[in-house]
Amino acid sequence: MKQDVNISIRSVYTAEEESTTTELFTVGSLCKKNGHYYITYKETETTGFDGCTTTMKVEDERVTVIRRGPTTSHLVLQKGVRNVGRYEMMGNPLEIGVFTDGLESTIGENGGSLHLKYTMDMNSALLSENELEISVTRIS
Repeated sequence: MKQDVNISIRSVYTAEEESTTTELFTVGSLCKKNGHYYITYKETETTGFDGCTTTMKVEDERVTVIRRGPTTSHLVLQKGVRNVGRYEMMGNPLEIGVFTDGLESTIGENGGSLHLKYTMDMNSALLSENELEISVTRIS
């Protein structure tokens, strides 16, 4: 069952000791398929991914983030594991390492929250430290 939800995303991106915080409040959808929850929303200029659609597949121990549009990415976040993901910007494909330090989820049929803390690297060089706080609430 797919339902409309309000989504609040607070993201902190730290690179070279400079932090940038962005907040996005949007409407999206939440659905359950094959025992996993999917959160889907449209990105805006605020996040720097205007024109993209992002889907998060929330599993027990893992979150997969898929972004489609002018910028595409496929990242798997799993606590304590470094995964290599795809990122494409302006037609240039990149392989990015993603190590997840923290993953906490209360996402269920009525919404909930998701907290992710992870680092991204390229060729073993640290690109950024990232933290996402996501809140999903049903629209009554």
